[in-house]
Amino acid sequence: MKLSIPKKIGFTLLFVAVLMSSCTEQYAFQNQIFEEALIVEATITNEMTHQEVKLSRASAVNDGLPLMEFGAVVTVVNNSGTEFNFEEKGDKYISETKFKAEPNSYYQLKIRTVSGKEYISSTEQVTAENTINVATAVIEKEGEKGVQINIKNYDPTNSSKFYRYEYEETYQIKTNFEVKEQLKESGYIAYNNYFKLDILPAKSNTRICYSTNYSSEILQTNTVDQQKALVNYAIRFISQNDYILTNRYTIKVKQYTQNRAAYDYYYTLNKMSGTGDLLSPNQPGYIVGNIKSTTNASEKVVGFFEVASVSQKRIFFNYEDIFPSQKPTDYFRECEPILVEHENLSKDNFSILRSHVYLGPGAGLNVTKYYMVEKECGDCTTFSSNVKPSFWID
Repeated sequence: MKLSIPKKIGFTLLFVAVLMSSCTEQYAFQNQIFEEALIVEATITNEMTHQEVKLSRASAVNDGLPLMEFGAVVTVVNNSGTEFNFEEKGDKYISETKFKAEPNSYYQLKIRTVSGKEYISSTEQVTAENTINVATAVIEKEGEKGVQINIKNYDPTNSSKFYRYEYEETYQIKTNFEVKEQLKESGYIAYNNYFKLDILPAKSNTRICYSTNYSSEILQTNTVDQQKALVNYAIRFISQNDYILTNRYTIKVKQYTQNRAAYDYYYTLNKMSGTGDLLSPNQPGYIVGNIKSTTNASEKVVGFFEVASVSQKRIFFNYEDIFPSQKPTDYFRECEPILVEHENLSKDNFSILRSHVYLGPGAGLNVTKYYMVEKECGDCTTFSSNVKPSFWID
């Protein structure tokens, strides 16, 4: 089961308890009586941007699925006394102004909920920056050939040892059929029990689209046992038969250089959420982070306030760049046009206009026929976006 980080936190909060010591030691479990807890997701980086904080609350009554904490006052303050205020936008709290974590400065997260509860993090300093390189390799994994995307970097100072990764991948979609015209209902003919149809110009650009997926796992590596601090980490494997490679593909990887405490927290969260049956009611508890309540010392707070340097890299490639002698998957599903007679478009089966698109007229004596195909095969805007991303390079 693949869980997003918020869901991992929620499930683990309900069912797993640990005392963290290091990323390689055994974990001590503590059974707790669980009521509810504030969940904090906050990573401040060295990028000049609007920083983000997520606040939610998990409890036994909502099955571990976090619900957003609304109406909180969120502030990040540095050791010089500068305050960065955050405002609620959608399901996040976004900094009112752009700022970045500066070297030799310390940062602290402060939260006051609408109910008056207050929370504070430990003071954290930004980690050293380390560049990232992304490379591809053709490998066979579990008997299946595909492309593996690897992170490669080297820290000559050997000061950066802990890393966490996120990625977003975007791929181009090209439908098997091009829709040039569309059928539209223009009235119901009661005495013949069928609909009157008009043939109109199709929507613009329904054949080429772009879809984006985001990583949902906690992806980490470390170089603790290495003398040269070389990173060679496999972040993504894609089968050569996966349609996302058929046309053009791009992936952007973000590398967060972590300190030991942040690494241990995410490592433990990942390890515990993948241990046994998360839905078992026999493992209540929580994971200790670096945020505590200042109004109730016994209140459980889940989450970690991280201040990390980040570097990112985007690469593009086409199928033939990786597999020059292979033929890509034609499409992600089977597409077979059907021939529909106008007289059959009655009240009972007129729903075909909602599930299919018009390809063109069919031949027939004294009968109007239409070639149609399911929407996913001719109109990619029904499940994706035809807006080319600003970063896209053909």
